[in-house]
Amino acid sequence: MDSNEVSNQDEIDQSFTVNGNFLTGKPMLEVNHIDAFYGKVQAVWNVSLIIHQKELVALVGSNGAGKTTLLNIIFGLLRPASGTVNFMGRRIDRLPPDRIGRLGISYIPEGGRLFREMTVCENLEMGAYMDEAWKKRKETLAHVYGLFPRLKERKRQLVGTLSGGERQMVAIGRALMSRPKMCIF
Repeated sequence: MDSNEVSNQDEIDQSFTVNGNFLTGKPMLEVNHIDAFYGKVQAVWNVSLIIHQKELVALVGSNGAGKTTLLNIIFGLLRPASGTVNFMGRRIDRLPPDRIGRLGISYIPEGGRLFREMTVCENLEMGAYMDEAWKKRKETLAHVYGLFPRLKERKRQLVGTLSGGERQMVAIGRALMSRPKMCIF
């Protein structure tokens, strides 16, 4: 092995790190060769990706590129025509969304899909509907208010009267209330 091979291998090894730590162990999320259709129209072609713990990943593409379709497949809102989705080593592409949520994935859909006639606090508490999250909702609510102090100021206000940015804070906060292992949005 010559010195060029060593430096090239060092470059390759560094590309598989997060904050200088090597990505080891099983990935949190594996999407394998996903194809998806809406009727006869194919929306996603052979998409694969791997996400490890502590990674931040962005799907970037133009309108109609399949980003939302892929997220809907990961969260069980749409079934892939082919391929698999695994979370924490478990296949999830055939599970309903509530089971996927219980495994630790929280989904923040485009637009947030909030309850406009409910208060900020009520919307946030809706995110803690699972037993374990409900038991710790006060602690988690304090954490969310720490991340988004504006929400604490507006906790009794109807969500429908908030600004767009404040509604997005509520949507993210509601997802965090389930104490997820992974958030997708």
